[in-house]
Amino acid sequence: MKKILSLMILASMAIACGSKDQKKADAVAELPAPPKDQLAIYEIYVRNFSPEGTFQGVIAGLDSLKSLGVNTLWLMPIHPVGVKSRKGTFGSPYAVKDFYDVNPEFGTKDDFKALVNAAHAKGMYLIIDLVANHTAFDNAWIDQHPDWYTRNDSGQIVPPVADWSDVADLNYDNAAVPEEMTKVMEYWVKEFNIDGYRCDVAEMVPTSFWKSAIERVNKIKPVIMLAEGAKPELYDAGFDYTYGWEVYHTLKKIFDGEPAANFTEVAQKETAKVPANGRLMRFITNHDETSWDDVPVQLFKSREGSLAAFAASIYLPSVPLIYNGQEVGHPEKMNLFEKSSIAWSDNAFMREAYQKMLGIYHQESVLRGTEISFPENSSKDVIMYQRGTGDQALFVLVNVRGGLSKVTLPTELQGKTMLNLLNGETVMLQKDLNIIDYGVYVLKPAALS
Repeated sequence: MKKILSLMILASMAIACGSKDQKKADAVAELPAPPKDQLAIYEIYVRNFSPEGTFQGVIAGLDSLKSLGVNTLWLMPIHPVGVKSRKGTFGSPYAVKDFYDVNPEFGTKDDFKALVNAAHAKGMYLIIDLVANHTAFDNAWIDQHPDWYTRNDSGQIVPPVADWSDVADLNYDNAAVPEEMTKVMEYWVKEFNIDGYRCDVAEMVPTSFWKSAIERVNKIKPVIMLAEGAKPELYDAGFDYTYGWEVYHTLKKIFDGEPAANFTEVAQKETAKVPANGRLMRFITNHDETSWDDVPVQLFKSREGSLAAFAASIYLPSVPLIYNGQEVGHPEKMNLFEKSSIAWSDNAFMREAYQKMLGIYHQESVLRGTEISFPENSSKDVIMYQRGTGDQALFVLVNVRGGLSKVTLPTELQGKTMLNLLNGETVMLQKDLNIIDYGVYVLKPAALS
């Protein structure tokens, strides 16, 4: 009897210790509410991020991402991909077959949970793509709830856009659809402790749904909400971030020869649309652009040009985005429906440049605010703007040409000694400044550095 009691006591102690260990592990996975004016987002296509194309492959790359200056991971859809009407070898990750499961090619749910916990343990947030507008044609909802879908006059379930022939449009006029999609959002936050969502084609889904769903999810914990869209009403619905499309498209035109002054006009207008509680996400590529348009080293004429374009955009009031492979100058398009390999060892100087640019983004407190001004600038070849005011102001100058360019500086800079934060060099400024091919200056008074 004593032996049995001893065994029972030992067993209860083991359970208690196990419980404490589990609580400790769970505690490691908890992070404070996201600092939404300081995110640096890295978009990951799990299939292409590592040679194995799995969640474990992403875990293996977390230290590298952390050292780059990234603090938020956005995973493109992690769910099983539909087979019916599939495009390409692997199909579009945005043709979701089951919103409550993970793509077996990437691993298991336990593998995904391990990734979330590993990211949290390194102080990094993790959000996943939410495809609320449509499903794959072999999603179980098609047979279980055919009334959840949009139909044409002949009664056939249709895609939301004719070219999107691999997906079926959800009908949000049916109250069951927004309710179920809200449950999907709650599921991944409750069960896997993810930190929010990037919401695909958010403007194609009713704003009323987003407002209700985001309110419900935020009751579980404060989440990051990124909308693929640009309409200001998305902020009213609860989104923290929208896309800075206009500056991106303008940068492409400027690097093709249009005057740099166009940047000033567009950046002013686009920034003015954003409320005080919101931010634009700035980018020079993403999965769509890299797949269908071109990669940054081509769009912006060279590796150095792509770095200049990134610098021009991320020091605006915004949060930056990097897409996997961008920081090493991946040279070719990566089709969404196929497997692409990234040479992570290439172009180490580019990765170092991204580290420096993101380091400035994180370190300079003036960039947390939204104040921006554009000094008078007669140059057709140099982008110039000012963040903040007085002695704390930062001046950003970017040569958008593949040759030496001259810019006349604003009077408040002439005769000043400034530090270029990107290379640590002190600059004695005169009336004019010559900037090398695709050169970038992020200037701060040397005495304050």
